[in-house]
Amino acid sequence: MKNLKSKGFTLVELIIVMVLLGILAAVAVPRMSQSIMAGEEAAEQKFLATLISAIEIQAADQFVRNSAKRYPQNPFDALEQQPFRDNNTGEGWWVDDHGSGTNCCDHNGNQFEEGHFRIRHRRNDGNEFEWAYHTYGPKTECCDNDGRPFTEQGRFEIYGPGFNGQSY
Repeated sequence: MKNLKSKGFTLVELIIVMVLLGILAAVAVPRMSQSIMAGEEAAEQKFLATLISAIEIQAADQFVRNSAKRYPQNPFDALEQQPFRDNNTGEGWWVDDHGSGTNCCDHNGNQFEEGHFRIRHRRNDGNEFEWAYHTYGPKTECCDNDGRPFTEQGRFEIYGPGFNGQSY
């Protein structure tokens, strides 16, 4: 009798294992890419929330000094350290100035009293996203219910993914 003790796998066994691994990869890869995309979106929202907090802190400092809230025209001016943008790939955060003064209007037709910037981010996959940043300076209005003038505090608005015209 022949000794049937052989070492190794047959070709059929190897093919079955390869097919099973292919099926697992076909299921896992789309889920992994969705997880990466969700992580990048969460990181963007976290960065923007941090930016809003820094802008509010700077406006509060202005209120203490001048009795009126004034927001920075360039939102990144509120940050201690400017965001990083890779010059080779273009990935990262930056702002574009889209005009200052009263020569432009927001989506509601209101004139900007300060400035209008676009906050931009390019993700690792090359997709770019942007948020409009509008600032409005403090102004004196006439008049309240008693006929006295009052100062309306400055404000800013952000429009874009995750921020639909929220005014602060």
